This record gives sequence, C-alpha cells and structure tokens, in this order.
Amino acid sequence: MTKLRIAVLQHSRGTPPGSVLEWVRSRGHDLTVYRLYSGESLPALAEFDWLISLGGPMNCDDDARFPFLTDEKHLLKDALKTNKRVLGLCLGGQLMARALGAEVRAHSHWETGWHSIQIDDPILGQKDLKVFQWHHDTFDIPAGARRIAMNSITANQGFRLSPRAMAVQFHPEATREWVMEQSVESPYPQGPFVQSPEDVECGLSHLHEMTQWFFQLLNQMEGEL
Repeated sequence: MTKLRIAVLQHSRGTPPGSVLEWVRSRGHDLTVYRLYSGESLPALAEFDWLISLGGPMNCDDDARFPFLTDEKHLLKDALKTNKRVLGLCLGGQLMARALGAEVRAHSHWETGWHSIQIDDPILGQKDLKVFQWHHDTFDIPAGARRIAMNSITANQGFRLSPRAMAVQFHPEATREWVMEQSVESPYPQGPFVQSPEDVECGLSHLHEMTQWFFQLLNQMEGEL
C-alpha cells in the first residue's frame, strides 16, 4: 500500500478531525492538520495527495472575516482539477461546491442531531443511515457531479464528482466526545429539526454504524489509483 500524504484543513478549534485521525493511524499514512483558524498557512498543491476540508461555524463566503477561505476555495479547485483526492465535510462540502461553481445558501432551518439519510452512491451502493448533522447552510449539486445522499429535511446531503472527489453535508467524522460538546452548545440552535441535548446523547447508539460507513468511504478513496 502506498503511503499517502493527507492534508486536513481545520477551520475552527471546535471542529476537529474526529475519527479521521483514527482511520489514518490504522492505515499508516502521513497526516498534517493545518489549523487555519490560528493563522497557519494552507499547504501547497505539491505537498499532499489527499485534501480533507472539515466543518466550521462560518459561512463558506465569509471571506471578509476569514480571509483563508478565499485561498482555500482556490486550492480546492486546483486539487480537483489535478485529480487529487478531495473530501469535504459539512462546511468543507460547501466550500467544494462553491469552488465548483455551485450555489451555497442559508437553509430555511437548522438540521442538528441524528437524522436519517438515503444514500445512493455509484461506488458504495444504497443505504439508509442515521448520521450526525449540525448545519444551517445547504449547497446545490455542482455541474458534472452526482447527488449521492438526501433526506426530507435537506435535499442535497452529498455529491460525488469522481471516485476521488466527494462532499457531504453531515458529519461522518463525529466522535462521541464531539457530539457531547455540540449537545451543550450555547446559544443552542432552534427549529423543527433541532434535536434536544437529550436526544442528541441518545442518538450516540448510531455512532458506530455511521463511523463504519465513513471508514468504508475512506477505504474506497484510498484505493483509487
């Protein structure tokens, strides 16, 4: 197995790499976390084989407050053009969509907690899965990409551009610790699709199955030559 250089872009202290770290350790790849929120520079295109863009509390077009977003969208576009492996998670997925020319907008409501999605991926197949959500924005599907996940709350839960490039609106990287941190967030989101802190904690029973699906996705992207 070829050792890959994986670059993880972290947008805030409160949105860590989560289970990505566990998977990378188990596979023996080289991983570098770029803490953009603390002023660290983005990697150069030649410095990685795989780019993973994490979540964050900001909007993907909040460039005035977070100037690194401008350069990150350029980097995502260049990585996709050069057929690097690229994975976007929540905000990272929105940034991917924007880099590909799709619209990203505020949703009509929050979606937080554990919600069912329907996955129909050309590589990983079909599956109904309970996943952890924490978002108030939503993306359109970019031209040339295929929608691979949806539910009745948020129509576009994920897209695949190629075997090496995929984005999701949810948080498959979530760990038990991070879920519990979100459950006490203040101010707490409000709305018809916001689960109570108690329901968020109860939903941890779905964590293992979600993580297994996520690792299946990572295994698939790892194996694409």
